[in-house]
Amino acid sequence: MSRVITSFATGYLRTTVTRDDDGTYLWTRRPGADRNGQIRVPHPLLHAAVASAPTGRVALTLPEPAEGGVTYRVRRFPPVATLFLGLAGEVPELMRVAGDTLAATALTLAALHAVPVPDVEVAAVPVGVRRLLNWLRGGRGPRGAAELHRRAHVVLGRDRLDLVESWCAIVGGRRVLLHGAPGHGILLPVGDDPADAGALLIGEDLAAGPPEFDLGWLIGELVEFGHAGVKPGPLGRADYDALVHRLLDAYPAPLDRAAVGRVALLRFLTHTHDFSAYMGWHDTLDDYLSVLAGVIDAATDGRLLLETSHR
Repeated sequence: MSRVITSFATGYLRTTVTRDDDGTYLWTRRPGADRNGQIRVPHPLLHAAVASAPTGRVALTLPEPAEGGVTYRVRRFPPVATLFLGLAGEVPELMRVAGDTLAATALTLAALHAVPVPDVEVAAVPVGVRRLLNWLRGGRGPRGAAELHRRAHVVLGRDRLDLVESWCAIVGGRRVLLHGAPGHGILLPVGDDPADAGALLIGEDLAAGPPEFDLGWLIGELVEFGHAGVKPGPLGRADYDALVHRLLDAYPAPLDRAAVGRVALLRFLTHTHDFSAYMGWHDTLDDYLSVLAGVIDAATDGRLLLETSHR
């Protein structure tokens, strides 16, 4: 008999994780109360394209249909984000585990990016960026979204926000199949045994665009953890900076690192928006906006990732 390991919900997403009798974990994800539309499995051609990507120590795990949403079956729990937040207790050699997982994830994403984009409709702008863009332009949304918009105009200023809006047009030299929203909350770490693979959940946010997007979206969370994460936490800013470069250095193809930095900023700001809109206003978001001003300026000058390499 399966048993519930954990469940959590925001206005955007409801997640339940159960452990099955065979020792695997089932992640069931359904829309939250404030989310428009359903969560569906990808088009069969997109499913086949993702499934064809050769992966190593981090597997790409596609969903199956579930009542009201989708379910993923994986062999590991908890995800990397839980380790970063210190919610899994002390994790021996956390930097090694996280670094090995991110390096393997870079190779897995590169393999995905090498798969031809199938001849089927696929988003040109990933869903997270569309969500951010709608908020930037309209300033509306549930819970604290409007308040965040008002304060963002005060703290960040119109010029910075206009610049960020222009970065939401995701363009680049290559058009590849994108995960669309890789994150540490859906990334399961590799084990000590090289055969003990990790996993990255994929399928809800598939898109097509430059490879810098996937790397930048994942790095944006590391930038957020480093600049505004839990303090004291199991890792510090220098640790997250090192993980950024472990990920970048493991990616086997050239990348425009300035473009990666701009996407990292988009991810950081999107999460700030999502917290206010789908969980509610909290005074710590004022601190986030102050930090984001400096991150936007660094990304504007193309030095956001350069700074992390010299810290």
